[in-house]
Amino acid sequence: MDQSQNRAEKSVAEKSAQENPHAPKRPRTFTPVQTPPFVRWREFRASVLPLLVFGAGTVAAVMFWRQVGTSTGMSGMGEGMRAAVSTPFPARLERLLVQPYQVVKAGDPIAVIVPNDPRIELGLLQSELNLARIELQPTIAEDNAMNFEQIKVDLLNTKAELAIARVNHKRLENQVRRQEPLFKEKLVSEDLYDLAVQTRDMFAAEVMERSNAVAQIEKRIGELEVLGTPRAGTTNSILATTLARLRALQSSVATNWAPITLTAPIDGMVTYVARRDGENVIEGESIVWIGSQHADRVIGYLRQPYPMQPEVGLDVMMTTREREPRRFAGVITEIGAQVEVITNALAFVKPGMLVDAGLPVIISLPKNAPLRPGEIVDLSFKKARLNGDAPRPSDEKHVLAK
Repeated sequence: MDQSQNRAEKSVAEKSAQENPHAPKRPRTFTPVQTPPFVRWREFRASVLPLLVFGAGTVAAVMFWRQVGTSTGMSGMGEGMRAAVSTPFPARLERLLVQPYQVVKAGDPIAVIVPNDPRIELGLLQSELNLARIELQPTIAEDNAMNFEQIKVDLLNTKAELAIARVNHKRLENQVRRQEPLFKEKLVSEDLYDLAVQTRDMFAAEVMERSNAVAQIEKRIGELEVLGTPRAGTTNSILATTLARLRALQSSVATNWAPITLTAPIDGMVTYVARRDGENVIEGESIVWIGSQHADRVIGYLRQPYPMQPEVGLDVMMTTREREPRRFAGVITEIGAQVEVITNALAFVKPGMLVDAGLPVIISLPKNAPLRPGEIVDLSFKKARLNGDAPRPSDEKHVLAK
């Protein structure tokens, strides 16, 4: 508005000056010109705004670099529990109860097998014959009693032989006493007299030996009298109990060779089926593989030259390879003792190399982390713990970050 008025006054003054050039000139008046807002904004955007944007970007970059860990270009892979369902003996797979990629729980039936070992029936028959022989044999007490009675009979026989030896010794003693005066008068030959003396001495020695045998047998009988007399409820009851237990074990073994149902050892999903209905399997052969649906830990490999020195307790940030990446916080729980050959999906064989090797590093996962076994994540490491505390995967900071 002021500018329009000034322009109008200026035009009027110029017109009057042209009409009357000899008229005295009026003094000119100047009014300040105000700068438009868009001009001020343009000057601010050109001079001040770049400095502010640069300063804010520098501060943000410093803050982000402090939060982001040390990148090593290292990848890790989730590991979960795996279990194999195998047969404990040679058998025939009668019926398979699961299909590939079927979710099962621990204890769910997996397959029904029937043992087909030809030695089973022979072994059971042999055990039956052995048990029958044990039942028909006399017990230990009965055997001891029989032996004791035999010793008593031997004692009686020895006493009878001792009595006969004493009679013979007495008879020969009388014979020698009668022949001695006849031998002195030369009425009995020397051979007959020597025969009588030798026979008498023989019976004397026999009497002495049999007397000693009788004494020893009587002493031994006194010591064995306890064993030789069977007591009720001792050996027979023990044998009966043992036989009953063996019969029960035999029945259990016989039933164990009947059709058996194999069950799942863990919760998970059936990842591989190796056999089908009607096939024969050998002892220890795997029939079904079951894998866990959630990873329990992450394994990574540091390749030489090591970009950093791993330590137990070092904080690790794991990032998934998805359209919307997820982040997990964990710590290094174990470090491998030696460099190993990488045989999983993390292997990257360089040109001119035969295998890919690295130092295994085990990293913990927070509870209920939605990471599948075999899934690859990118790893970044943070500073190591300064207090030397043991790794604590269940800390509050080890939570899912998105």
